[in-house]
Amino acid sequence: MWLALTAQLPTPPATTGARVSIMNRVVAKLIDLALVIAVSVLLPYPLGPLLGFLYSLLGDGLNFGPFKGQSIGKKVMGLQVLNPLQHRPANLKDSLFRNMPVGVATFFAIIPIWGWLILGLIGIPLMAMEIYLMMTVEAGHRLGDVMGDTEVVEARR
Repeated sequence: MWLALTAQLPTPPATTGARVSIMNRVVAKLIDLALVIAVSVLLPYPLGPLLGFLYSLLGDGLNFGPFKGQSIGKKVMGLQVLNPLQHRPANLKDSLFRNMPVGVATFFAIIPIWGWLILGLIGIPLMAMEIYLMMTVEAGHRLGDVMGDTEVVEARR
């Protein structure tokens, strides 16, 4: 019985062993957040907030031109998201799963006033929890990394 239960538990993503600077990850996320806010403000409602929300979910799965499993923020900071189970850069599906915790919060940015209040009440604690996990988990994974079976590494130059 115990063997049957443990066989169904998901395994954590394999790691490359190299831990990435938390500061670089946070700065990359802040760059992406600034981009989401700029798109949301500059483009007309509801198109701007919707595109910003989609970028917040799918940005880490960009795989065209100079991007190899990188959002714009990660590209600027020299980081890359990998799927270590499949030994490849993250794709859109990986990005969607890894960014769901943050996406839940950014979804509320689409809704004026009440949504912004909920964004603040949910988004700030969620981001704090993600940073806490990056600092305390041995491999430096956040909840999104576990959900998406991904990890952030230094990009090869």
